[in-house]
Amino acid sequence: MDSPWHGIGALARWAPTPHNTQPFRIRPRADGGADLLLACERLLPDEDPGNAYVTSAFGVFALALEHAGRALGYRVTVTPIAELDAASLGTDSGDIVVGAATLAPRELGERTTADTELMALRRTSRLPYRPTQIAPPVREYLCDIAAAGGQRLTIVTEPAAVRAVLRMNAEAIIENLQHPAEREEIRRWHRIGPTPRHGDGLWQQPMNQPAWQLELAFGAPRLLAWSPVRELAIERYLRTQAGTQHVAILEGPFATWPARIAAGRALYTLWLAMAETNVYMHPFGSMLTNPRYAALLTQMFDTPATWLVLRLGYSDPPPPAPRLASIVVSGVNA
Repeated sequence: MDSPWHGIGALARWAPTPHNTQPFRIRPRADGGADLLLACERLLPDEDPGNAYVTSAFGVFALALEHAGRALGYRVTVTPIAELDAASLGTDSGDIVVGAATLAPRELGERTTADTELMALRRTSRLPYRPTQIAPPVREYLCDIAAAGGQRLTIVTEPAAVRAVLRMNAEAIIENLQHPAEREEIRRWHRIGPTPRHGDGLWQQPMNQPAWQLELAFGAPRLLAWSPVRELAIERYLRTQAGTQHVAILEGPFATWPARIAAGRALYTLWLAMAETNVYMHPFGSMLTNPRYAALLTQMFDTPATWLVLRLGYSDPPPPAPRLASIVVSGVNA
């Protein structure tokens, strides 16, 4: 008979992770709780220096477990390990315990179905956005949600600044592809072909990119760096960003394991609030893992504690990225 963790995991597996690597696992214990594991073979230590973003994703995962548990009649309590030297981890570090989770009966009156409905609606949209500004009350609501999680959300509306950030992101993607270690690391997470129901990585349809463009990016990166081709590639990429009225900057504590967990929880809460208000977002990771563009962004907006940049707005419903069939490790651990 399946433990409750199978049902909880079936919902929590939809929590977003960098490059859709899905590195977290649930290992049920004989006492009814579970160990929470990080599968280090799914890390991105070159593209994600210090494994900062994947460790912040543990905060996302922890909150997803709590929401999933409530939907199934449980109160899930997640306790991360006290310390984690994330920068020391590599893809050969094995599966490590990064936290534990316990179950208790859900208290009456706690939200249930609304949590999982928003989890299902929440998606990254790389589609063109409608040329419609987000209404000021909605922008204020999203900023308040971020602030409640200890973060500051700055939503940029000035058209020239929005265009500048979109272009900087395209430039950073091309520049990052020139680094062999980083390029080969993320190459294995890019997928070409019809999106399957179960899987991982970044597929061309959810990425809103044709197969030839992905093949060019990884097969001939130096060609992309050649000025005429580079400009064509940037313009082609910017067409996928058409209609974007806003970019946003999320800043706050992000230097330590506890701070990253808190940041991840705040991000997922914000993402669910966006789903509640029919807003989609598209995180820009390439800019902040590139020191040059991170410095330019900080200078442009005077936001020294920036750890995430994104565009946000309204689009057609984006195609869903696949998820693994199960994230529960078979067997019960004592």
